[in-house]
Amino acid sequence: MSAQDHPGGIGHLRCSDGDRELVADVLGRAFSEGRITFEEHDERLNHTYAARTFAELDAITTDLVAPSEAPTPAPLSAHVPERRFSGTPATGTVLHNSTTVMTTLNPGAPLHIPQETSLMVILGTLKLDLVNATFAAETVHINISNLMGDVRIRVPEGIRVVNSISNIMGDYKAKNVPVGPASVTVELHGTMVMGQVTVLGPGGRPGKYERFVR
Repeated sequence: MSAQDHPGGIGHLRCSDGDRELVADVLGRAFSEGRITFEEHDERLNHTYAARTFAELDAITTDLVAPSEAPTPAPLSAHVPERRFSGTPATGTVLHNSTTVMTTLNPGAPLHIPQETSLMVILGTLKLDLVNATFAAETVHINISNLMGDVRIRVPEGIRVVNSISNIMGDYKAKNVPVGPASVTVELHGTMVMGQVTVLGPGGRPGKYERFVR
């Protein structure tokens, strides 16, 4: 049964990062088994991360899996990740205070964000993925000292970002950041000198959001 034929017609509904990863896993297995070529795998993977609906995802693997084996879409309630606060054990990698000099720091995901964190970036790149992150409090403070560096932060629905970074010849951008109800507020503090901080939320150009911090 395809996404279009599913009871309730979920084919038109928006898919999540988790749904895309399920399809990416299917493509990886198909490539390792020799059922698709390297070029086909690369092309389908690009389509996977650009997909917005279940119908688009379904079309990518229809010739690779039987209907009963197709990835099961996550429940709609899971499309907005649950936010966890103090009192809940940390899951994933804890974002510790750190310094990045002329290199790239990408802690990966999922992350656990303490209530207070200090990060320094000097001529380097920092990539923070807050999709599926857990948080130590409803309001967390991330202090960023950025000297000619590039800081990229990806946020899902349910996150509010407040920018209080002092900017000296730098560039702060917030694109497609959710404006609706928020269960977590991330406050950005610190100083930026000739650097860049970009916060990207869901929406916008297909594929860019999924690859933003990879």
